[in-house]
Amino acid sequence: MKLSEIIKRIPEIKLIQGDNSIEVDYIWADSRKLKPSDIFVLPDDTIERQESFLVMAKEIGVKVVLVSKRHLKLKGLESFPVILETEDAVGEAHGKIACFLAGNPAKKLKIVAITGTNGKTSLTFILFHLARKVGKNAALIGTVQIQIMDRILESGYTTPDASSLNLLLKQMLEEGIEYVFMEMSSHGLKLGRVAGLEITCAGFTNLTQDHLDFHSNMDDYFESKFKIFQLLEQSSVKNKFGLVAGDVPFGTEMIQRIEKAKLKSPIFVFGKAGEFNFSNTKLSLLQSEYRFHKKAKNLPFVEVRSIKTNLLGNFNVFNTSFALAIAYELGFPWEEVISCLENIPTVPGRFHVVPYPDKSRIAVVDYAHTPDALENILKSCVEIAPKQLICLFGCGGDRDRTKRPLMAKIAEKLSDFVILTSDNPRTENPESILDEIEAGFSRGFKRYEKITDRRVAIQRAVALLERDGILVVAGKGHETYQIIGKEKTKFVDFEEIENGFQNLGL
Repeated sequence: MKLSEIIKRIPEIKLIQGDNSIEVDYIWADSRKLKPSDIFVLPDDTIERQESFLVMAKEIGVKVVLVSKRHLKLKGLESFPVILETEDAVGEAHGKIACFLAGNPAKKLKIVAITGTNGKTSLTFILFHLARKVGKNAALIGTVQIQIMDRILESGYTTPDASSLNLLLKQMLEEGIEYVFMEMSSHGLKLGRVAGLEITCAGFTNLTQDHLDFHSNMDDYFESKFKIFQLLEQSSVKNKFGLVAGDVPFGTEMIQRIEKAKLKSPIFVFGKAGEFNFSNTKLSLLQSEYRFHKKAKNLPFVEVRSIKTNLLGNFNVFNTSFALAIAYELGFPWEEVISCLENIPTVPGRFHVVPYPDKSRIAVVDYAHTPDALENILKSCVEIAPKQLICLFGCGGDRDRTKRPLMAKIAEKLSDFVILTSDNPRTENPESILDEIEAGFSRGFKRYEKITDRRVAIQRAVALLERDGILVVAGKGHETYQIIGKEKTKFVDFEEIENGFQNLGL
């Protein structure tokens, strides 16, 4: 395609140098994927790294480069035949150009996008399986995996980069996919990875402290999440809608932010004051039951349905009912959806129950790695009323350090015993991470142990677990590895627990 066509469609970019009649094929920020006929997007980084990227692009033979206005004076940039400029960070322009060059596949798909600190993975997973069960051709893009119908692909990021994402959507469209259920991380929204996508549904689950190693503060984190509704507003697809959880952290604030922005897209509220809600929850280790409420906007009539699901815990009552609301607005067969909820596959690493061979006690593996997520998982276990609740967790290295003592306070409050251990310490000292978590315990609190080696810690926790007790192993969930230093080795929590249970029974 001629560069002039791209410039005409994407007003955020300007031609600073060169001929706009040049032909281009695609756009990449990853120099390893570049071809000479592609546009190279210079990513934000240190000056040294940016200049090295330019050298690599030049060696490949790339002729067109897109940079932010503030990087126009970088050494080596002037040697490229064609230079494009964008006023702000390059992410937004990158996303829109990738959409255009890929043929805007999102416009021909029904994309359901979910954002929030917690619940994205579970919700997209549940919705994907509901769609499959009612006969829809569906795909899933998220933290755990990318799935096209029955085919599973590896997922590198919660939200892939803009170029990879649009090629993936194009592939899904070519394979006959109609619905795509997609997690949208705050990183992906802020960095422009989803810019230009036309979505059918935008869902917001909650906002709690996380990713402050990336976001400057909670306001920046919040505004990044709000971008999903701006994306919905810009979408030209028919029957689009948004769903906001109201009775959650930052739910009221998100509703107010939407009202302040005067968005014209239909936005429904999930909660006591909204169009959808749930009540009368009953939990057990076998199933969850509740009543689901839905009403027409500004009308008093409320329809109530009794719901049963095999997914356990209070948070899964929230997840399944939130999914029900979206499925209803998508027009899925209502009675069939309710029936399908009775047997939904367990979300990998989300309240993954590992029973002792005689089912006298259980362990629960969960990805909970934020204060809010840990509190939710522990409260769900408390509500099941076990005779003993042990919590084993750690915190990732080279990540938000402020949440470490907060998670200790939550574990102390809700557990009978706590074991602190390594998560993915990465390049931090594992013992130092545990010390920072430990600092959150109350003075005189002694119902805990620190065991740096996660394998040894799990074996210890299993040995301590009493009959009718629950062991929560939190933090890694679906991950099949552990990162210590810069080395990634195989490590699967539920396998370690199963081995421990087998050894305990000998």
